Amino acid sequence: MRGTGNLKALIRYIVYGGLLCLTAGQASAGVRVQAQVDRSSPIYSDSRFTYSIVVADGRQPENVDLAPLKNYSPSTPSTQSRTSIVNGRTSSFQILSYQLLSPAKGTFTLPSIEVTVDGKSYQTNPVTISVVEPGTTKQIDVAMKLSSQTCYVGQPVILTLSFYVWTDIVRADQIANIGIQIPFLDDGNFYQEAVDTQFRKVKQTVLPINGQKEYVYQDQLLHKGVDCLRIRFTRVLIPKKPGVLNLNSASVAADLAVGQKQQSRNRFFGDFFGSQYEYKRFGVQSDPIQLQVQALPQEGKPADFYGLVGNYTISADATPKEVNVGDPITLTIHISGSQYLKPVQWPKLEKIPQMTESFKMPSERSDGKIQNNAKVFTQTIRPNRDDVKQIPPIPLSFFDVSKGRYRTVYTKPIPLQVSPTRIVTGSDVESRQLPTFGKKIKAVREGLSANYTSLDALVNQHFSPLIALTSPAFIFLYAVPLIGLLSSAAVRYIVTASPHRKNANRRRRARSHAVKRIRHDAVDHEKPSQQVLLALKQYIVDKFGKPTGSLTAMDCGSIIFEKTNDGELSALYQEIMEETEASEYSPMAFKLTTEKQKEIIELIAKIEKKVK
Repeated sequence: MRGTGNLKALIRYIVYGGLLCLTAGQASAGVRVQAQVDRSSPIYSDSRFTYSIVVADGRQPENVDLAPLKNYSPSTPSTQSRTSIVNGRTSSFQILSYQLLSPAKGTFTLPSIEVTVDGKSYQTNPVTISVVEPGTTKQIDVAMKLSSQTCYVGQPVILTLSFYVWTDIVRADQIANIGIQIPFLDDGNFYQEAVDTQFRKVKQTVLPINGQKEYVYQDQLLHKGVDCLRIRFTRVLIPKKPGVLNLNSASVAADLAVGQKQQSRNRFFGDFFGSQYEYKRFGVQSDPIQLQVQALPQEGKPADFYGLVGNYTISADATPKEVNVGDPITLTIHISGSQYLKPVQWPKLEKIPQMTESFKMPSERSDGKIQNNAKVFTQTIRPNRDDVKQIPPIPLSFFDVSKGRYRTVYTKPIPLQVSPTRIVTGSDVESRQLPTFGKKIKAVREGLSANYTSLDALVNQHFSPLIALTSPAFIFLYAVPLIGLLSSAAVRYIVTASPHRKNANRRRRARSHAVKRIRHDAVDHEKPSQQVLLALKQYIVDKFGKPTGSLTAMDCGSIIFEKTNDGELSALYQEIMEETEASEYSPMAFKLTTEKQKEIIELIAKIEKKVK
């Protein structure tokens, strides 16, 4: 069973088929609510499976109480609406599909849950499932490690899970539906954040982890003597409390090709069962690890300590350094030294006496930004006296893990040269004298001009073409139009070739270029999904003038939301990009059908209308 899209289609056919029989037998019944589980493939331990709630002849449920299913970690539902006609009777179906996490091997019963439709409560039927263990193979492997196995409360620890798969399998499209489970991430013992600096220049893709789409990083290397593709997931873990934390095994499951099979000629199931391989589910588990978390000591804790644990440095700079009283100075503070910088806060400048005495500081300030492995804070300050000689040292307190004690480090003082400001008073204005201007008399020579009567005073003014070509007056007459023509051509060339004009042309043609690539280039390419992904990324670059760097699906979704303020369009754009990225590991996760082409092209058209 390959693609998630085809799997959902098959689930719908199975669900609808059963419901149509139910409708035919109970034509007089009102709203009916039923729970079903996808049984088109085995349910493997520590893997996600589809649990659907189907409401027949009713509206979308106002409330679904999932509390009885909390041990199965239900995901956010996907919703669908369908209509069918049987024996002349029209029936409607509202379908909510959840991804549940299966337990260990065995037989289990999913309890009945309460569903509210049109203000009335309904109970679903219990559903029994059988969970089996996936097979094992040397073709995939998984390892999990921490950056340190001992830490203090509040000290960031980097978790790295590495999944290895033979490169030959990936190239032959013999692996699909990769799922990763890291159970201890959901036990509430840690604050969690994405890693700030690692792997930014490594290729990214999207995979489901604990039922949620997460970005992972991939590269290629030798693992146990075999050329493998390595997929890494990283997370910053910040322990909330002291003690020994047992981090249970993480698991990875995937469908691997185990043999060839003939394609089905059945048009109904042709796409789904048309894969050239027979697949089987395999899984691997990492070794469990322990994390020893120590409590922070109370002795020697500085008054300005707010929880930083690790080893940090702080530096500052200011521009300009020669100013008058009241002139603005841009103060820039850099804090670095830790792999995880999000907990770093603005230094409390208002707690430094020399700062409050010597400078005016606004109450509002911009958030810090992470740049070049440092968190950067910028603020404008103004000296309020001409005897201010420096910006005083700025402290930063943290618990130094290597020394086992609290430390406070400081910036170096920044020398300033502050001059007094001349204050203009009313008397200064009144006493100012305006300059006077005199007129100079110009002498003009007067008298009679000489009168000439000789023939020598006459000039021959007969017209000559040669003389006309060299005459300044004629040169002016024919040169001005020529210069105007050349200038117009030059201006037209400069305007056309200007970056602004080029960007405008690129924005105007962004849609047509994307549509051409999706409608023609992708169809003829051996990997259509990659062409669609490139088309969607290039559309963002061309339409919105974004850099041609490594745009992610999340980046593109955020850009569209920013430009259109339409959450539905941005979410759909991001989802399609994530499907194309996932197809690198699950080839059937995205299939470029005629309907899919139309959907993507219509989506781009809607975005164009929104941004105009």
